[in-house]
Amino acid sequence: MDMSNTAIGGRIRQVREERGYSREKLAELANISADFLWEVEAGRKSMKVQNLGRIAQALCVSTDYLIYGTTPYKENTKLNSMISAMPKDIHKQAEKLMFVFADAFRIHNQSKSNDNNNKERR
Repeated sequence: MDMSNTAIGGRIRQVREERGYSREKLAELANISADFLWEVEAGRKSMKVQNLGRIAQALCVSTDYLIYGTTPYKENTKLNSMISAMPKDIHKQAEKLMFVFADAFRIHNQSKSNDNNNKERR
């Protein structure tokens, strides 16, 4: 997982081009200068969290995707279609359930890892 300025800038450029945005259009949407965006995409500059958030929001991707290159949630068609089929008033509840599931999964994996480490020490 490459988190260098060059990799992050490359992901921003790739998504910008996929969306059909010019550099100027994305800069306008993210409320940053086109020159600054050029330097970020070229890997020459890093950015504040606020700018990263605005760019991610303008591109409709997660900041995790821009930083780590992980698949954005919005591109998971199976989950999207299931959530889209739900009534709008329960979307927040579904989101909360996903957080609970993710936390339980993380805790389970940490516990499993700790058990394995303890076995190796014996």
